[in-house]
Amino acid sequence: MNLSRENAAYAALDNACADLINTKLILTSGKISNVLRVIASDSILVDMVSECMIGFDYEPELRNSFYKVENKARFKLPPSSKKAVALLVSMLYDFDNGMINFVEFITGSFPDVRSEDCYKNFTDNVMSAFLEHAKKLIFADKKIVIGETEKIDEHVNLVNSVLKDKTEYITKELHKLTKAYVLDEQELIRFMIDGFTYTLELKDIRLIRIAYYGLKSSLKDYKQFNAILKELESILRMYSVFSY
Repeated sequence: MNLSRENAAYAALDNACADLINTKLILTSGKISNVLRVIASDSILVDMVSECMIGFDYEPELRNSFYKVENKARFKLPPSSKKAVALLVSMLYDFDNGMINFVEFITGSFPDVRSEDCYKNFTDNVMSAFLEHAKKLIFADKKIVIGETEKIDEHVNLVNSVLKDKTEYITKELHKLTKAYVLDEQELIRFMIDGFTYTLELKDIRLIRIAYYGLKSSLKDYKQFNAILKELESILRMYSVFSY
């Protein structure tokens, strides 16, 4: 198997996670968004996360990852690589969108004298473990991985296949707006648009959410995209990609 693409995918994920690990707690917001953006923009990473989401039920797994120490909640990733990746990606999505308060989670689940020490406990015990799990899955024997994921998953929420057709004109408009920027910027923006389009083909609601927020985060400094992104989000809500 040619590992050049796998190496590139893991390197991109590793770099994004390293930026998050090495930053200050107060500066984590943009770094979390960037991890999600990197995942959404690479087909190998999207495929890996998609495979991990098969058979995964977020809320029960999240509850089961907390345990008690002196009657106080602590957090640990599950030992299964697929569950660990699915859980942390889902949590990063919730951190990024304010569904879970990141600072409260860090200081409550990884207590220490200073908040920065709490954050280091989190990165040492969770982010580092996540990278190891992701690495294992990215470089896993593809035959074994495929064989494990051919089961039908009753917990995967699939979006209506019509959604891809309903958003086609928006992706075309996004590509048109991209032409106003220099070539390097065009390449990055088109990459993110194509990554989002790819998740529409997979139809997994959780992956579409991640890809959308990765796209939105990539375009936050380009005001010309604001109106069309709002329209896109309205359509995603219409098709229950977002439940709030």
